[in-house]
Amino acid sequence: MTGALTTRKTSSGHEYYYVRLSYKDPKTGRWKDKIVSTGLPVKNNKKKANSMIQDIIKKYEYLEFSINTVIDPDIKLCEYLDKWLEDTKSSIRQSTFEGYEARVGRIKKYFAGKNPKVKSITPAMMDAFFKYCLKYGKKNQKTGEPEPLSVRSVRSYKSILNSAFTQARIDGLLMINPVSDISVGKKPNNKYQQGYLFLTEDEVTTLMNFLSEEYPKLLPMAFFGTYYGLRRSEILGLKWNAIHEYHPVTDNSSEAEKQSLGYIAIRHTVVRVKSTISDDTVKTVESNRDLDLFPTAIKCLNSIRDQQAADKAFYGKEYQNKDGYVFCWEDGHYYDPNYITREFKKAMTKFGRPEITLHKLRHTCASILIDKGWDVKKIQYWLGHEDIQTTLEIYAHYIKHRDNRAGNDMEQASSLISGLFD
Repeated sequence: MTGALTTRKTSSGHEYYYVRLSYKDPKTGRWKDKIVSTGLPVKNNKKKANSMIQDIIKKYEYLEFSINTVIDPDIKLCEYLDKWLEDTKSSIRQSTFEGYEARVGRIKKYFAGKNPKVKSITPAMMDAFFKYCLKYGKKNQKTGEPEPLSVRSVRSYKSILNSAFTQARIDGLLMINPVSDISVGKKPNNKYQQGYLFLTEDEVTTLMNFLSEEYPKLLPMAFFGTYYGLRRSEILGLKWNAIHEYHPVTDNSSEAEKQSLGYIAIRHTVVRVKSTISDDTVKTVESNRDLDLFPTAIKCLNSIRDQQAADKAFYGKEYQNKDGYVFCWEDGHYYDPNYITREFKKAMTKFGRPEITLHKLRHTCASILIDKGWDVKKIQYWLGHEDIQTTLEIYAHYIKHRDNRAGNDMEQASSLISGLFD
């Protein structure tokens, strides 16, 4: 296997390094290529990108391995799912693997009683499983009673089973994939999403004041969710070395100076499925983005920096934030993402708006940018959307939401002839 650097441009015009792997397929004997993202922008990163080639080759060297293991033709479903999961592990991110592992565990729980042989699986059996999940797929945390699992979740089960059964066909265990022709729900996924939530600028101000008084630790996180549209993983993955200030800002700074304060490089994430994982990659290549700093953001960051300096002086050698995270506990260790979600939910319940989540603040960010006249491509870049269709969908929902709240202009326009109907 060999690897060489190549570059690609995103839809926003930013250029990133990739590694092109060339390897011989052990099944066909033919040479194939695989393109792997480094997550690094081209500017000033060639040396670092070159240093990643050997690690990427090592990660994907399994592609050249000939699989000589003989699979028991009578292998049962639960055991085969375990095998598929283990074989998949080396080619996906740890957080993705943990998500797969959790879903496979739930699938196995349903089939554990009879645990049919893979070769005996039929589309009817799979259809019955999906229908069961749509009616009784999870338990209510308060009552313990079964209740429906969301269509999106059931479709994630189908996606995993589709991959596993595709491999089972390759392994000679099945003639057809038993889930390929099954439809889970009749509508596309976006029709099952919760409605978009858009806060007005006045509502945002009220929310921020509430957090400042009641949950001050959440205030800066909400700030970056609302005005930068950062995902939870991006907020918690933000490091001080990603903050590039050009010069200090004072009240006497000119408007020109205030337009060139610097930028925040979004490159790192902290996620949690089973374990908390930090990663020098983001959700997609498009999620790598440089976002301009503005005066309020500088003030927010300075307040965090000052508090961290005081915490570091207090804890001394016990201070743990060696990686330089912007958001961390007083002693420096980073937050569990699920803890932040729970705390934010608790705060919003107390605020009287339990429907507001940290992620939904991204929608508010989009609505603010739309009102400020930003074009769709610029909003796509600011929010880090891989597909502009996602941006357009939010845009369309917000315009409809705004129009529904607007006054009826036809009343004023027709007022001059209203007397004709007296």
